[in-house]
Amino acid sequence: MNKFLQQLKYQFNAGGMYIKLLFINTAIFFLFGIFVIVFKLMLWNPTALIDFKDFFSLYSKPIEFITHPWGIFTYMFMHHDFWHLFGNMLILFFIGRLFEENLGSKRMLSTYIIGGVFGGIIHLMATNIFPLLVMNGYPITLGASASVMAIFSAIGFYTPNREIHLFGIFRVRLIVLTVVYLLLDFARLSNLDNVAHFAHLGGALWGFIFVRNLKKGKDLSLWFDRLVSKLAAFKIKKRIKIVNSKKKKKSKFKTYKNENPPKDDYSYNENKKLRQEKVDQILDKIKDSGYESLTKAEKDFLFDASKNI
Repeated sequence: MNKFLQQLKYQFNAGGMYIKLLFINTAIFFLFGIFVIVFKLMLWNPTALIDFKDFFSLYSKPIEFITHPWGIFTYMFMHHDFWHLFGNMLILFFIGRLFEENLGSKRMLSTYIIGGVFGGIIHLMATNIFPLLVMNGYPITLGASASVMAIFSAIGFYTPNREIHLFGIFRVRLIVLTVVYLLLDFARLSNLDNVAHFAHLGGALWGFIFVRNLKKGKDLSLWFDRLVSKLAAFKIKKRIKIVNSKKKKKSKFKTYKNENPPKDDYSYNENKKLRQEKVDQILDKIKDSGYESLTKAEKDFLFDASKNI
C-alpha cells in the first residue's frame, strides 16, 4: 500500500499540469465517496453529504449565488457520479497532453480555471435569461466540463490541422473533432437533460478567445500566471527564508556540509547575507517569469537553501 501511494505521489509530482488536475478531481470525488460509505455504516444521514457537495456547486438563482459566490471557482472540481468524472477526465487526459505540448503547463492551469469561470458566468446569464432552463427550478451545477471544453477548444483552434487517431482507427483533424463537440452541445441547448450546455459552450468560447488573441501576440492569461507565480514565490520564501527574526538555540559547534566552514563570525554572516541575496533574486525571477523559467542550478540552489533553514 505504501509503495502504491509513493507511486501515486511520484506520478503527481512528475506529471504535467493536466495530470495534477486529473488527480485533484479524482481525489475529491473519491473522498466524498468514502464519506458517504462511512455515513451509511454509522447510520448517519447521507443526504447531509449531498448538501455539503451542493455547498461547493454553482447556484444559478441570483440570491443563492450571492450567498455562495465561491461556487464559481469550486464547482469545476466537483462531479455528480463516477461516469460524469470519468468522461471529463478521459477527455482531459488525451486533450490535456496535446495542450501542454503546444502551450505549456502554466497556460493549462489558467485555461482550466478561467475557462471554468467564464463558462459558469455564461451559464448564470443563460439560466436567468431563458425561462425554459428554469422550468424545473433553478439548476445547481457542478463538473469540470466547462474547463475541459475550454482546453479542448483552445488546442483545437490553435493546432487545427493536427491529426489524431480516433479509437486507434480513424484519422481526424483536431478542428473537426472540436467543431463536432461544439455542435452537439449547441443542438441540445433546448433539452432539459440536466446538462449545463451553456457552460460547455461558454468554456469553449473562452478557449477560442484566448487562442485567437494569443496568435496575435496577446496573452490574456498572463495576469493569472503572474498571480500564481507570486503566490508560489511567497510560499517558497516562507519555507526557505534563511534570515529568521526568531533566534534559535544553536549548538556551540557548527558543522558544514559541502562547503568550507567560515573562518570567523564576520565571514559566516557575509556568506549568509550573500545566500539570502541570491535567494531573493531567484524569487524575484519566479514572480516575473514563473518557476519553470529557473535554470537547473537555480532550482538546486533553492532546494539546498530550503534544507538549511
